[in-house]
Amino acid sequence: MKFTTRLVILALVACSTAAAASPSSNNKFSKASFIPAAAPSITKPSGWPSSAANHQSRVQQFIATGYGTAVFGRKKNTESGIKTAGVPPVTKNGKIQIKMLTSVPNIGQAGDILFVSSAVFQNQLQKQKKARLISAEEVALIEAEKQKEEEEATQKAIETKKMMEEKMFESLGEGCSTDQDICGVALTMKKKAGPEGNLFGGINPKMIMEELAKTFPNGHWEGKQVKLTDMKDSDGNDVKKKDIKQTGEYTCVVKLGSDVDVSFILSVLAEE
Repeated sequence: MKFTTRLVILALVACSTAAAASPSSNNKFSKASFIPAAAPSITKPSGWPSSAANHQSRVQQFIATGYGTAVFGRKKNTESGIKTAGVPPVTKNGKIQIKMLTSVPNIGQAGDILFVSSAVFQNQLQKQKKARLISAEEVALIEAEKQKEEEEATQKAIETKKMMEEKMFESLGEGCSTDQDICGVALTMKKKAGPEGNLFGGINPKMIMEELAKTFPNGHWEGKQVKLTDMKDSDGNDVKKKDIKQTGEYTCVVKLGSDVDVSFILSVLAEE
């Protein structure tokens, strides 16, 4: 205890002596120098690119020291970044080729292959899964398959035309000569009619096509292009809207394929 007290007294004496030896004019505070704050360092795993903006997964970099502000990297949205199955999309005049998965007004029908801007594809079609990108190889395969289907449809149309012409030849009457372009009845339809031959309800193109399919079940009657294109009465006059209102014989033309048409005679009789 006495030893500690002595140490304290000696320390006080030393401080008093040092203060007395220093001139009062020099008893001033020294000017402190400014030490700048350390710059924050950004930490990132090895293997990252120098710029987070170019990183494909839009990686976030965080400031490890300092104020804790987060820096987000962004990737530019360009056409070159749009790919399909690792293959760049087909482009034309700044647009990309797509295949419609559903029908969209003012754009296209389901199954259509067309070109649209990348903005329309990404904002209106891709997000709603209404279309997808399609490669040049896929387009070539689709076109080849379509060509094959068209050739098969044309062959079926030719066979259907032959069936109808054989039917007309079998029904040739005495007043019909083989020199005429169209001779012989290929189709007969019966409908309720008045005393003067006025039909009750009439016969429209849809009814004629349905009757053709029944009469020639092995014929080719499917597809949008298969339709009744022309109709004339026995006097050679066009039938308004191809809607028959009277009994008699009518010359009809049906389109069976892209380059195949068949002309035949339709006989409309009064139902007994």
